[in-house]
Formats: sequence, structure tokens, C-alpha cells
Amino acid sequence: MKNTYIIDSHEDLAYESLYGKFDYTRSVADNRKYYTGSEKFGCTIGWPEYQKGRVGIVFGTIFMEPPANSNADNKNRETTYETPEDFHAAVCTQLDFYDRLQEEHPDLFRRIFTRTDYDEIVRDLIEQPESEHPVGLVGLMEGCEYLRSFDDLDLYYERGIRLIGPVWAGGRWCAGTKSTVMKDALTDDGKTLLRKMSSLGYVLDVSHMKNRSAMDALDYYDGIAAASHVNCNALLPGFPFERHFNDETIKMLIEHKGVMGVIPFNFFLMADWDREGKTPRSAVTLDTLANHIDHICQLAGNSLTAAIGSDLDGGFGYPEIPYEMNDISDLQKLADILERRGYSDEDVENIFHKNWQRILERALK
Repeated sequence: MKNTYIIDSHEDLAYESLYGKFDYTRSVADNRKYYTGSEKFGCTIGWPEYQKGRVGIVFGTIFMEPPANSNADNKNRETTYETPEDFHAAVCTQLDFYDRLQEEHPDLFRRIFTRTDYDEIVRDLIEQPESEHPVGLVGLMEGCEYLRSFDDLDLYYERGIRLIGPVWAGGRWCAGTKSTVMKDALTDDGKTLLRKMSSLGYVLDVSHMKNRSAMDALDYYDGIAAASHVNCNALLPGFPFERHFNDETIKMLIEHKGVMGVIPFNFFLMADWDREGKTPRSAVTLDTLANHIDHICQLAGNSLTAAIGSDLDGGFGYPEIPYEMNDISDLQKLADILERRGYSDEDVENIFHKNWQRILERALK
């Protein structure tokens, strides 16, 4: 089929720009050439690659390293925090980054606050498929365990955040990926957070929640819910910690008419992937990623839940991505793979953008 555009539900653009120092207005080649930081991976995102891969809308995250994960190399006010006041300041700094990105490069990036903003982006993508377009940016907060005040959620909504993932490591609200001491159930504070989020119209992102916590949150939340970036635990036997969803959680997300973005990170596609380069790149392919898409679709009985949430360049990049990929534009290769498996053009469009469109059209005012 002809290239259909992509909505990517998870990219750490602010974090990587402010800490990793990638400049996403430039090409991947330029970023790799000029990058001098400590990360071992190569950049996979650049504006030319967005255009080549027809990536039309991305969920740009607000993400900071929590205190337990920060280290001497990355302690700065833009990407880490130690106190609730630090957290709030860093959130505002990253929101300022997205504002500047649009102000300084209006032909490249455009923030999406309202349904009108969204409709303009989508109209151009549909009516002018061969032209270059500004990439639409939807705000997503990844982890808010050091939230200063529930009242800050009003400010964050006003400034463009439309989805919130309550946990990253886990703690205050419920158990997350790296929680070791707390119970999986929602805490009283967690329930208060979800009630406040629902009253403002936020989409709940259950990514990074442990399975029991995700199911608790889905059962409790009376608003729109989704998972921006998570893979299928059933296809990852022996995975060393609880990062991905088991079938029971996925089925509950399906029942809530949610959407689940899959991640093209080799370690999240092959449990014994060696990050030091000992595993050949050919061991993980886009077919491996398609297996996770297919697993979700088989559980749902249709193509209305699976989507893409790449998490590029959030802690990984080239070469730790499927063998056929050099950069984000290569996600388009999934279309042919899915078609060979019997997926229709409509199915591919659902997975590439329509499923996330359905969420955004319900959420945006």
C-alpha cells in the first residue's frame, strides 16, 4: 500500500534535546555526526526522517529522571529532580522547550492543544500526502510521583499536557516497573490523582504500571485510558522485570476501548538481548515487532487496539532497534510485513494512526 502516515505515541523529545543534546530539527546523520554526549546509541529521529516516514503526530513527553535514578552525569534542572518544587520547575522547563520549538520552527513543529489544532494537522496529512508538513506535538507526562500539588494539573493541562502516565519507577500512586516494596493496588493518593485527571479530561496512560496496578487503574478510572508504550509479556518469556503487559491486562485495556503502542527496542522484543553488542542485530527484526502487534490484534479479534509507541530516542536508539531499521522512517516497512500476514489496508491504517486518532478525537476539546 502507499505510505500511510504514522502517529507515534511516545517520544522523549524534550529530555533528549535538553540532556542528550540531540537537535530534532536536523537530520539523523547530522545528529550522529555532532553528538558528543555519553549515550552509546545513535540518534534515530530527525525532521527529514519524520517527513520520509510520514510521521505526522507524536506524543512528546515530559520526562525527568526520578531521584533514585539520577547520577552525576545528568543532574540538571531540566531533566532531573530531587523535590516536588524541582519537579514542577523541570516540567515547566520542558514545556517551555516545546513552546520554543514551535515558535522558532513553526514550519517544522506545531503543538496540539485543541481539536481544531488536531484537525488542521490531519487535514493537511490527508489532503497533501506528498508535501512536507509540520509535525503535530501532543503533550504526555511520563511519571508524576513528585507532583507538587493536585492543583498543578490544571496548569499543566492549560499548557498542553493531554495524557498522564502516573508512574515510571513507581511509588506514590501505585506499583510501577521498578517498585520493590509497595503493594500493587492503587493508594488513596492514586485514587485522588485519577479523580482529578478525569475531571480535567486527561487520558490515563497505564504504561510502566505493574499489571495488577494497571488493571486497578483501568477499573477505577472513568475517563479515557491507553498505554503509550508497552509490549506483550506473553512473547517475552524470562523478561527480568515487570515492564510489559500480560494478556489479562491487555484484554482489560481492549474492554476499555484503549490503545496500546508497541516499542521497537530490541531488549523489549528479545528478553536475552545483550546491550553490549554480543547479540547479532539480525536476531531481532521488524517481524519480531509485528508479532507483538499481531498478538494484541488476536486478543482483540480486530485491529482496533494495536498501535505504535516507539519511545525513540528514550534511552535507546541505533543499533538497538530491529535489523531493518536505521531510523524512525523505517517504521513504514511494517506495512508490507503486516500485509503479508493478511492485514488489510484499513488494518494498517488503524495500527499506524487511526487508533490513536480515535483517542485524540475523544480527548481533545
